[in-house]
Amino acid sequence: MTWMPCQRITRVDVPSAFRIRGLAANAVICWPDTTAGSGADYSIDFSHLLGCSDRIVEVEAMCSGGVIAWTSTYGTLATMWVQWLCSGAQTATLSVRTATGAVFTATASIIVRCAPQLIACDAPAYAPNAFFLGSAIVPDASGSPLIFG
Repeated sequence: MTWMPCQRITRVDVPSAFRIRGLAANAVICWPDTTAGSGADYSIDFSHLLGCSDRIVEVEAMCSGGVIAWTSTYGTLATMWVQWLCSGAQTATLSVRTATGAVFTATASIIVRCAPQLIACDAPAYAPNAFFLGSAIVPDASGSPLIFG
């Protein structure tokens, strides 16, 4: 695997000022603005919530105003590929299950501008780190493509 998400990554973290004071606060997570009809990968980094030897084993995602083509994991990142269909303020929620059984959920916001994307892109059928043997997909226990990451 040579592809890895490198843009549109945000981190689940509580601001250090809140941690120092011992306050409990939800982090505001935002991705950069985009245009209607555009599609790309979006990631949330859960590294600050995972234990030393913990890892993400499952990702589930849902979003308003968009269609999700696939979800995947890349180390501490939970990634999804979304094509945004509606303009305005949109949200996406990603939940991850770790190897130790902990579940973390984060919601990110994005502003989708009403100006359409000039060059249309097709949604990829599978995540770039899906495992293939020739043209055959190697499934995991749920029937989804087995993921390296």
